Amino acid sequence: MTDRHQIHEAVTSHFEAARERPGTAYEPDRFLAHLTRVPAKKGTRVADTFAGRRRLIRFVHAVQLDFGICFTNQEWERGYTLDEFVRLVEKKTSKPEAAARLGRERVRAARMHLTDGPLKLGLLASPLLAGAVFTPRIAPRLILGVLWLTIAGGAGFIAWRDYAYYRTLDDRISRGERRP
Repeated sequence: MTDRHQIHEAVTSHFEAARERPGTAYEPDRFLAHLTRVPAKKGTRVADTFAGRRRLIRFVHAVQLDFGICFTNQEWERGYTLDEFVRLVEKKTSKPEAAARLGRERVRAARMHLTDGPLKLGLLASPLLAGAVFTPRIAPRLILGVLWLTIAGGAGFIAWRDYAYYRTLDDRISRGERRP
Protein backbone atom coordinates (compact mmCIF):
# COMPACT_ATOMS: atom_id res chain seq x y z
CA MET A 1 0.00 0.00 0.00
CA THR A 2 1.17 3.51 -0.73
CA ASP A 3 1.85 5.72 2.26
CA ARG A 4 0.23 9.12 2.78
CA HIS A 5 3.42 11.09 2.05
CA GLN A 6 3.86 9.41 -1.35
CA ILE A 7 0.21 10.02 -2.18
CA HIS A 8 0.57 13.67 -1.16
CA GLU A 9 3.63 14.08 -3.40
CA ALA A 10 1.91 12.43 -6.37
CA VAL A 11 -1.31 14.41 -5.94
CA THR A 12 0.68 17.64 -5.68
CA SER A 13 2.62 16.73 -8.82
CA HIS A 14 -0.58 16.05 -10.77
CA PHE A 15 -2.09 19.24 -9.38
CA GLU A 16 0.88 21.32 -10.55
CA ALA A 17 0.78 19.68 -13.99
CA ALA A 18 -2.92 20.52 -14.41
CA ARG A 19 -2.68 24.13 -13.15
CA GLU A 20 -2.86 27.10 -15.44
CA ARG A 21 0.06 28.67 -13.55
CA PRO A 22 2.22 25.89 -12.10
CA GLY A 23 4.49 26.82 -9.24
CA THR A 24 2.48 29.77 -7.95
CA ALA A 25 1.36 29.86 -4.34
CA TYR A 26 -1.95 28.25 -3.40
CA GLU A 27 -4.02 27.65 -0.31
CA PRO A 28 -4.01 23.92 0.62
CA ASP A 29 -7.49 24.38 2.12
CA ARG A 30 -8.79 25.47 -1.30
CA PHE A 31 -6.32 23.79 -3.62
CA LEU A 32 -8.82 22.81 -6.33
CA ALA A 33 -9.87 26.46 -6.61
CA HIS A 34 -6.28 27.22 -7.65
CA LEU A 35 -6.32 25.08 -10.80
CA THR A 36 -7.17 28.21 -12.81
CA ARG A 37 -5.11 31.39 -13.07
CA VAL A 38 -7.72 33.33 -11.12
CA PRO A 39 -8.92 31.04 -8.31
CA ALA A 40 -12.60 30.70 -7.54
CA LYS A 41 -13.64 33.57 -5.27
CA LYS A 42 -14.94 31.33 -2.49
CA GLY A 43 -15.27 27.70 -1.59
CA THR A 44 -13.04 24.73 -2.25
CA ARG A 45 -14.18 23.95 -5.81
CA VAL A 46 -12.61 24.93 -9.08
CA ALA A 47 -14.03 27.96 -10.94
CA ASP A 48 -17.21 26.98 -12.79
CA THR A 49 -15.88 27.80 -16.26
CA PHE A 50 -14.90 25.69 -19.26
CA ALA A 51 -11.22 26.20 -18.40
CA GLY A 52 -11.82 25.31 -14.75
CA ARG A 53 -13.75 22.14 -15.56
CA ARG A 54 -11.18 21.11 -18.18
CA ARG A 55 -8.34 21.48 -15.66
CA LEU A 56 -10.30 19.61 -12.99
CA ILE A 57 -10.94 16.75 -15.42
CA ARG A 58 -7.27 16.65 -16.43
CA PHE A 59 -6.21 16.55 -12.76
CA VAL A 60 -8.73 13.91 -11.63
CA HIS A 61 -8.09 11.70 -14.67
CA ALA A 62 -4.34 11.79 -13.99
CA VAL A 63 -4.87 10.84 -10.33
CA GLN A 64 -7.26 8.02 -11.24
CA LEU A 65 -4.85 6.55 -13.80
CA ASP A 66 -1.84 6.90 -11.54
CA PHE A 67 -3.40 5.20 -8.53
CA GLY A 68 -5.75 2.78 -10.34
CA ILE A 69 -8.84 4.19 -8.63
CA CYS A 70 -12.17 5.54 -9.80
CA PHE A 71 -14.08 8.40 -8.17
CA THR A 72 -17.86 8.42 -7.84
CA ASN A 73 -19.96 11.24 -9.30
CA GLN A 74 -20.46 12.69 -5.83
CA GLU A 75 -16.70 12.74 -5.26
CA TRP A 76 -16.18 14.50 -8.59
CA GLU A 77 -18.57 17.27 -7.62
CA ARG A 78 -17.36 17.87 -4.08
CA GLY A 79 -14.66 20.35 -3.18
CA TYR A 80 -11.73 19.12 -1.09
CA THR A 81 -8.83 20.45 0.87
CA LEU A 82 -5.49 18.94 -0.11
CA ASP A 83 -5.42 16.75 3.01
CA GLU A 84 -9.00 15.55 2.47
CA PHE A 85 -8.22 14.66 -1.13
CA VAL A 86 -5.07 12.76 -0.12
CA ARG A 87 -7.06 10.83 2.51
CA LEU A 88 -9.74 10.04 -0.11
CA VAL A 89 -7.11 8.68 -2.53
CA GLU A 90 -5.56 6.66 0.30
CA LYS A 91 -8.98 5.20 1.21
CA LYS A 92 -9.74 4.35 -2.42
CA THR A 93 -6.39 2.63 -2.98
CA SER A 94 -7.18 0.32 -0.08
CA LYS A 95 -10.38 -0.90 -1.80
CA PRO A 96 -9.43 -2.17 -5.28
CA GLU A 97 -12.63 -4.21 -5.69
CA ALA A 98 -14.76 -1.04 -5.45
CA ALA A 99 -12.54 0.65 -8.04
CA ALA A 100 -12.89 -2.34 -10.38
CA ARG A 101 -16.69 -2.32 -10.07
CA LEU A 102 -16.92 1.43 -10.67
CA GLY A 103 -14.44 1.21 -13.55
CA ARG A 104 -16.62 -1.39 -15.30
CA GLU A 105 -19.68 0.83 -14.79
CA ARG A 106 -17.82 3.78 -16.36
CA VAL A 107 -16.83 1.71 -19.39
CA ARG A 108 -20.41 0.50 -19.82
CA ALA A 109 -21.75 4.08 -19.65
CA ALA A 110 -19.07 5.39 -22.02
CA ARG A 111 -19.86 2.61 -24.51
CA MET A 112 -23.52 3.63 -24.45
CA HIS A 113 -22.54 7.27 -25.07
CA LEU A 114 -20.62 6.21 -28.19
CA THR A 115 -23.95 5.86 -29.96
CA ASP A 116 -26.48 7.92 -28.05
CA GLY A 117 -24.42 11.15 -27.87
CA PRO A 118 -23.80 11.53 -31.61
CA LEU A 119 -27.31 10.28 -32.39
CA LYS A 120 -28.96 12.84 -30.10
CA LEU A 121 -26.90 15.74 -31.40
CA GLY A 122 -27.30 14.53 -34.98
CA LEU A 123 -31.08 14.51 -34.53
CA LEU A 124 -31.01 17.88 -32.80
CA ALA A 125 -29.04 19.31 -35.72
CA SER A 126 -31.19 17.52 -38.33
CA PRO A 127 -32.66 20.81 -39.64
CA LEU A 128 -29.17 21.51 -40.96
CA LEU A 129 -29.19 18.18 -42.75
CA ALA A 130 -32.68 18.82 -44.11
CA GLY A 131 -31.52 22.22 -45.34
CA ALA A 132 -28.57 20.56 -47.04
CA VAL A 133 -30.81 18.04 -48.79
CA PHE A 134 -33.50 20.48 -49.93
CA THR A 135 -31.40 23.53 -50.82
CA PRO A 136 -31.05 23.82 -54.59
CA ARG A 137 -27.70 25.63 -54.56
CA ILE A 138 -24.52 23.68 -54.06
CA ALA A 139 -22.63 26.12 -51.77
CA PRO A 140 -25.27 26.28 -49.00
CA ARG A 141 -25.81 22.55 -49.41
CA LEU A 142 -22.14 21.88 -48.74
CA ILE A 143 -21.92 24.34 -45.86
CA LEU A 144 -25.00 22.92 -44.09
CA GLY A 145 -23.89 19.33 -44.68
CA VAL A 146 -20.39 19.98 -43.36
CA LEU A 147 -21.80 21.83 -40.34
CA TRP A 148 -24.11 18.91 -39.51
CA LEU A 149 -21.27 16.44 -39.97
CA THR A 150 -19.02 18.54 -37.71
CA ILE A 151 -21.62 18.58 -34.92
CA ALA A 152 -22.36 14.85 -35.09
CA GLY A 153 -18.69 13.97 -35.63
CA GLY A 154 -17.57 16.21 -32.76
CA ALA A 155 -19.99 14.49 -30.41
CA GLY A 156 -18.72 11.14 -31.64
CA PHE A 157 -15.09 12.14 -31.10
CA ILE A 158 -15.74 13.33 -27.54
CA ALA A 159 -17.63 10.11 -26.75
CA TRP A 160 -14.83 8.01 -28.27
CA ARG A 161 -12.17 9.88 -26.26
CA ASP A 162 -14.10 9.29 -23.01
CA TYR A 163 -14.57 5.62 -23.89
CA ALA A 164 -10.86 5.20 -24.62
CA TYR A 165 -9.94 6.83 -21.30
CA TYR A 166 -12.31 4.66 -19.25
CA ARG A 167 -11.15 1.51 -21.07
CA THR A 168 -7.55 2.40 -20.20
CA LEU A 169 -8.52 3.10 -16.59
CA ASP A 170 -10.50 -0.13 -16.31
CA ASP A 171 -7.63 -2.12 -17.82
CA ARG A 172 -5.18 -0.63 -15.31
CA ILE A 173 -7.53 -1.31 -12.41
CA SER A 174 -8.23 -4.90 -13.49
CA ARG A 175 -4.51 -5.62 -13.96
CA GLY A 176 -3.84 -4.13 -10.53
CA GLU A 177 -1.51 -1.45 -11.91
CA ARG A 178 -1.06 1.17 -9.25
CA ARG A 179 1.58 3.55 -8.10
CA PRO A 180 4.17 1.50 -6.19
